Amino acid sequence: MSVKVVATDMDGTFLNSQNDYDRERFYRLFEKMHSRGIRFVSISGNQYYQIKSFFPGLEDQITFVGENGAYFVENGQFLKSHRLTEETVRIVLDYLKERELDDELVLCGEAAAYILKKSSQKAKDFFAIYYYRLEEVESFDVLPDDHFMKFSFNTPEEDTLEIVDKLNSLLGDQVQAVTSGHGNIDVIAKGIHKGSAMAYLLDHWGLTPNQLAAFGDGGNDVEMLELAKYSYAMANGSDDVKDAAAHLAPSNDDSGVVAMVEELLNEK
Repeated sequence: MSVKVVATDMDGTFLNSQNDYDRERFYRLFEKMHSRGIRFVSISGNQYYQIKSFFPGLEDQITFVGENGAYFVENGQFLKSHRLTEETVRIVLDYLKERELDDELVLCGEAAAYILKKSSQKAKDFFAIYYYRLEEVESFDVLPDDHFMKFSFNTPEEDTLEIVDKLNSLLGDQVQAVTSGHGNIDVIAKGIHKGSAMAYLLDHWGLTPNQLAAFGDGGNDVEMLELAKYSYAMANGSDDVKDAAAHLAPSNDDSGVVAMVEELLNEK
């Protein structure tokens, strides 16, 4: 038993349906992990500032990966980011605007995320859950002074896969579209995903996928689960995630991540 890194998605995986977790139980587990030199990675499609808010007091002992593998902070220190070119940002924005998909769109930068003022209050409230630094702009004709890593937008759930396929066929040379579930689509630089993020971190730490335990529930977790030797799909996860994982964990509402890591540590 040689797990040296535990990496977990947040929504639908580590967090329960109330957008929280059993903090007392996890903090006890974290102390045990920390004492054994096991690294904990919180990896999500969400904004870094949102993710770290779930771990008060531990921010300087955790590695955070935001924006689906495009933004890295290790123990409180910025590590790296994958930035889209301004040309790519413009191409994607024009595509989404032409197809009237920009009303529920967030442009994700390093300093903040940006949403159109004309967007519905429902959309603003939805994205505010995942982006704690969310600024309203009149239009995207002039881009905010920031470096951009990702787009996130909502579609009718039944149209999601069709839109993902269209985006990937039209824009696949520069960016790729992935679904994070519930009608939400992320557009990010090609080759950037949670799997590439964890491969980078393992190399950074001089470790291998055989030392990685990973947990996920949605389509944007598949590459990470395929990388890890100890891969877990949540009981509430999608079928493609269950196909990609070696093991099944209890649901997010049953503290599945914590329960499985407790088992792993007891085996060790």
